[in-house]
Amino acid sequence: MASAETTRTMSEGEQQRRRFSLRTLREDEKALDTRASLADLETDIDYRRTFRLIGRSVLFVRYVWLRYVISFASHWLRENLAIVLAPWIGKILIDHVVLGVPVEDVSGYPSFLLPVVEMLEGASVGPILFWVVLFSVAGLVAGLAHGYVMALFDTRLNQSVVHLVRCRLFGSVQALPMTKLDDQPIGDSVYRVVNDTGVIPDVITTVLIQPVSAVSAFAVALVTLLSAYPDSPAVAVFAVGALPMYLFVIVPFSRMLRRRSQAVIAAQSAFTSNIEEGMDNMLAVQALGAKKTERERFRKDSAETFKRIRFNGLAFDVVGTFLEIATQLLVWGFTVYVVAQVIFGDFSPGDFVVVVGYFALMREPAQKLAYLWIGLQGDAARARRVFAMLEAPPETETGRYALPPVEGGVSFRQVGFVYPDGRRALRDVTLDAGMGQIVAIVGPTGAGKTTLAYLIPRYHAASEGQVLIDGHDVTDATLESLRGQTSYVFQETQTVNESILENIRLGKPDASRQLVEGAARTAGIHDFIVSMPDGYDTKLGTSTSKLSVGQKQRIGIARGLLKDSRILILDEPTSALDPETEAYLVNALQEAARNRIVIIIAHRLSTVALADQVVFLDDGRVLEQGTHAELMAREDGNYRRFVELQTESAV
Repeated sequence: MASAETTRTMSEGEQQRRRFSLRTLREDEKALDTRASLADLETDIDYRRTFRLIGRSVLFVRYVWLRYVISFASHWLRENLAIVLAPWIGKILIDHVVLGVPVEDVSGYPSFLLPVVEMLEGASVGPILFWVVLFSVAGLVAGLAHGYVMALFDTRLNQSVVHLVRCRLFGSVQALPMTKLDDQPIGDSVYRVVNDTGVIPDVITTVLIQPVSAVSAFAVALVTLLSAYPDSPAVAVFAVGALPMYLFVIVPFSRMLRRRSQAVIAAQSAFTSNIEEGMDNMLAVQALGAKKTERERFRKDSAETFKRIRFNGLAFDVVGTFLEIATQLLVWGFTVYVVAQVIFGDFSPGDFVVVVGYFALMREPAQKLAYLWIGLQGDAARARRVFAMLEAPPETETGRYALPPVEGGVSFRQVGFVYPDGRRALRDVTLDAGMGQIVAIVGPTGAGKTTLAYLIPRYHAASEGQVLIDGHDVTDATLESLRGQTSYVFQETQTVNESILENIRLGKPDASRQLVEGAARTAGIHDFIVSMPDGYDTKLGTSTSKLSVGQKQRIGIARGLLKDSRILILDEPTSALDPETEAYLVNALQEAARNRIVIIIAHRLSTVALADQVVFLDDGRVLEQGTHAELMAREDGNYRRFVELQTESAV
């Protein structure tokens, strides 16, 4: 009794551990999904959504349907010729070469082979073997040539589809609003564009080509077999019964396979982000002596990827093992049946080869359809990631008309802004910036300066009030017309892996070299550029550029000036400049502001003092407005206190 109680207790403990392990596995996978992307967390998909994803993937065939028809027809012809002819070569070898039975004494050949059989009647073993070898070699050469040509054709076809999907996906990533971009790691976006997009042609082939090919192969094999052995329907019964048996084995595991596949993709995506971040922060890692820490972080992510791939491989191996067991049971049952037919004299030894060969040819399509469904589980997980990004809501286009050329100014009227998470950044902001003016927005860190500037090109939309340009509400202007007249130079200037010339041309790719050099002179970077061996043709990197932070800032300013926008917004443009370069740049901006509205977010007094208007912002509110001199004249003014604190800290 005690032994039974102990056994029951141990069994319950084992079950609890098993349940805990499965729960832990799912929790770890959800954590992986969160690490991969905060912008895409609906990763667990049911059958209905799986079929919808597969259907949407297949719809891409409409762009290249003719090439798919050519590919399918070519492969179909080759496969069915092999099905029709190959097994009979075995019969000829067994009956007429090995056993030496005269051709005219053997029946069971299909009608389409009768001309060949008649040609071999009366022939000895040598000529029969010669013709068999000749036909086999000719078939092999033709098959190799066909395979080479179609491999090139199919590769081009698949890459055409991938190229189309990649371009659309990249456009969707570009169209994400700022709040979504903050939640979308670069590595995950790279992984989706480079790797996940390849699933679309795979799904098209799997859904459209393989099932039709498999069913066609089964039908051709069945018709051919029954034409030769019309009294043996059991062969067809065995083959047709294979598919329901296979589906019965694999369907219960479908969702589990999708989850394991999603976990692999999430782990690899997080790992890609790890690499991207590591390369981007390499200088900081070296400066802080954090190589060991970064290597450990890299090792953990790599090990996590390895673990998820093993789990996924184990899941697919388990299902594959069940399928193999079902296959062996089916094959052995059929083999016993055919052997009995040979023993009882209903089949010849050559017939055994043909019947078993055709059974294999008919069973193989059913097995392909079963494995097709297994493969689609992983494909569905990848397709979900592609369509999740393609369907991600882009920036809301509220514009109803194109913004006319800017001539007047920018006005804020009782503007407020609240982030999606509930944080309030701005409240009741009212100010004006006129054409030909430099307006400096000043305030402590976190005051809302950048958020305020973001409202002009509508990177964020105001929660309350109005942002007006020449009296037009920016929410009514189309994004293209609004941003076409606005240049925003961010505090951290990113370069692309092109020449300095192309980097400055980024916003105006058709600009002449003369215009580029003029913008560079205004930004105070021309002399440095021409001092480099390759001048404007010097190739730049991205994260570890050949430029200093200050030089990058001036490249960014040159970009903004070259675009010739009527509204120029500069976010801390002089933070990394020496006093001499800063003074030159500020004077140049005063000249550039003659036909522009220049809005500068700044802390440094030397930049702010030359502005036509200073707006002091704190806690999202405009506390003071005026010229530098006017605000400094207020003894208890917030701006004056801010400047004095800067001066004291500088001393």
